[in-house]
Amino acid sequence: MKYDKYYFGVLFVIAGIYLMPLLGCASDSLTDRSGFSAIDHYNFGLNWLDSNKLQNAEKSFLNAIELDDAFGDAYIQLGLIYYVLYEREANINSNRESISKYYNQAYNCFQSGIRFSPKNPLGYAGMARLQIINRQIDGAIVNLLKAGDLTKPDDISTDIIIYYELGNCYLAQGKYKQAIAEYENYLQLVPMGVEYDNVESLIKELEKQIDSTSPD
Repeated sequence: MKYDKYYFGVLFVIAGIYLMPLLGCASDSLTDRSGFSAIDHYNFGLNWLDSNKLQNAEKSFLNAIELDDAFGDAYIQLGLIYYVLYEREANINSNRESISKYYNQAYNCFQSGIRFSPKNPLGYAGMARLQIINRQIDGAIVNLLKAGDLTKPDDISTDIIIYYELGNCYLAQGKYKQAIAEYENYLQLVPMGVEYDNVESLIKELEKQIDSTSPD
């Protein structure tokens, strides 16, 4: 199936913006020369993300980490930014060095984010997306299920990511019934549109495949 990977990269960022309040422990005691704390810079970063100013958001999250190097949620937000930049570079066939740089930055940030904010589902979802890129499907499923265990009932944007990527993982493994189940969960949460139609068409193709291989 063809789908817009960048769409899901942006969705990661949107999910990060609305994943409130902070899920990790951030110190509010240290401040910079302007009197801003790590949490202040983190919130600045979220505001920049809301305006799609990735470079400014990156700087804000780096400032937050400079003041608190155990600020897990800030690492995860950085990871989301680098993931989007990775997808952007990969989609325009940029040079391999640039693509590799953003991939490694995203990986390192998600790793640190999971270490310092183990209850933030986006860290696991982000790591799973990188594992899918490398065809590490079993590991991706483990991280996506972990992320699903950590999401809250109103965390719809993260659930969308989890269901869709779980569907892709099970599809890659040839587990069509499980893939269909995850894709159907995904369709219950997303609005009608191109992505909805693509996944709906995929479900129909998988159902035909199952019927064609079922004994009479």
